[in-house]
Amino acid sequence: MLNLKDNIFTIFIMLGQNCNLNCKYCMQHTLINTIQDKSVINDEIFDFVMHHADKQSQPIDIRFYGGEPLLYFNDIKDIVFKLKEANVSFSIISNGKLLSKNIVEFFNNNKFTSCAISWDGKNVLETRHYDVFKQKEDLLLQIKNLNVDGVISAYNSLDDYIEALLPYQEKYFKLNQKIFPFFNEIIMDAGACFSDLTDFNYEKVEEQAKNIIDNFLIATTKINEELTVKDKMYMLLLTMLCQQINNDNKNYTNSYCANGIHVLNLDLEGNLYQCHNNWIKIGSIYDDYDTYMSKAKKLDNMAAKNFVDSNCKNCSVLSLCKGGCPLVSSKIRQSTNFCKIRQTLFEPIINFINDALSVHGDFNKLKGKY
Repeated sequence: MLNLKDNIFTIFIMLGQNCNLNCKYCMQHTLINTIQDKSVINDEIFDFVMHHADKQSQPIDIRFYGGEPLLYFNDIKDIVFKLKEANVSFSIISNGKLLSKNIVEFFNNNKFTSCAISWDGKNVLETRHYDVFKQKEDLLLQIKNLNVDGVISAYNSLDDYIEALLPYQEKYFKLNQKIFPFFNEIIMDAGACFSDLTDFNYEKVEEQAKNIIDNFLIATTKINEELTVKDKMYMLLLTMLCQQINNDNKNYTNSYCANGIHVLNLDLEGNLYQCHNNWIKIGSIYDDYDTYMSKAKKLDNMAAKNFVDSNCKNCSVLSLCKGGCPLVSSKIRQSTNFCKIRQTLFEPIINFINDALSVHGDFNKLKGKY
């Protein structure tokens, strides 16, 4: 059985490719050509996971992935039951359409450290054709470790997204005495995107980046007792971005997303893949170490080229963009606004954070007038 020597942070459990939505920007539309038949769980994947979990100082994040993972809820329950005593935690990325009371209770009672639900703000029907907060609000607010993932597109600007999330954050805070993390990823066109999704108003994007900074600065003038939920949202967002900037970019010259090396993509039969979005098989749990790693590192070099063989290494927003997803081809990058939207949104934020660090040394100490 494959015995990996590197630390394993995350194992995506690739349950299957079926989905009950048809999101306009889904990368899998072009990266997956054939829907595979449903697999029967190979019990030896549990031995593989537990072997590597025993070697880690921190629990491995077992992340359930699809398609839509809740279509495979019976498999999820089986896997959690088999692994719940191992050195692992669980997480899931779902569109939430199949959420039920029983599923929420299952998440809350079984070491799920993150239940990420996809939602794109007030114009979500334009991008996902389904509004999970409108349909499932009560259930979402009951998830102890809720996380909301949004895609930034022409229909969903970052500051507008925060405003759209605010009423749900306020209700969640009232119930749970905390706000839920929210993650915003700029749309990545792998060849399937509709042009209206990337028809950005760049002046608005830049203005909203500055609004984010202004709102953060307002929050820093307050003491904890005065902070509103909105203040907490801006502080959380800027703190997350600061942490990303502080990450050593040298790490990304070796591995952007670490897929195949520190992040494994494992199906129910025991096959291992380059990425959880493209299902390109690079080995299995039965490979020897050298054979598997040679394939994984060869494909991982796609990311390193963004830093060595292109203009990325000199880009002003590299510390947040990290060269972008290696699945987005050079041809698509050159024919779309892939770089422009990232530079417009990230540059004001990066400049602000770097200035704050130069003045205060520690971003977390920024208080009062900047």
